Amino acid sequence: MPAVFNYFGIPARGEATRVALAVAGVDYEDKRMSFEEFGACEFKTLPVYQMDGTDYTQSTALLRYAGKLGGQYPECPLASLKVDEIVMIAEDVFINLFSTMGEKDEAKKLEKCQTLMAGKIKDLLEDIARKVEANKCSTFCVGASLTIADIQVHAVIATVQAGFLTGIPTTMVEDICPSLKALDHAVMEHPKVKAYYASKA
Repeated sequence: MPAVFNYFGIPARGEATRVALAVAGVDYEDKRMSFEEFGACEFKTLPVYQMDGTDYTQSTALLRYAGKLGGQYPECPLASLKVDEIVMIAEDVFINLFSTMGEKDEAKKLEKCQTLMAGKIKDLLEDIARKVEANKCSTFCVGASLTIADIQVHAVIATVQAGFLTGIPTTMVEDICPSLKALDHAVMEHPKVKAYYASKA
């Protein structure tokens, strides 16, 4: 029986693990639920990865697990440190992106989004871009090949491009850091990533 990856029907914190599992060649059920379905289900958090009768949680832990299965998480301690650093900076981007979702006042929400895009989110994306540019081996984040750091940055871009974040333009990432567009293109051109998205079309 295949494992089941449970998450909302949006990219966000589930997308990187979905892609990394696909790159690893894992046979799993990609179960996507609405916010209403989540409210009625037994889970208290998402994502949840169900495997061999056990539920596993925490998006970053699941991403590292998937990365190890597919060789997208380096064994070298220094390389894994660099990968983890970018993964967690991208997680900070997610935290800031989602921080305005509970704001009911649309004017206040838009104002907060503008402040974040000109401040904290801009700083975080520029930090990622500097680290990518410092890697002279390839267009990827760390070393010469795809890692979960690249997949996580792609997940941030995919989330913004999905257009469900009120007050956040779908072009925000490339507007702030045009150089990250090349990284995202490299991820999308990876044969296994390309095959994964083709299967979802």
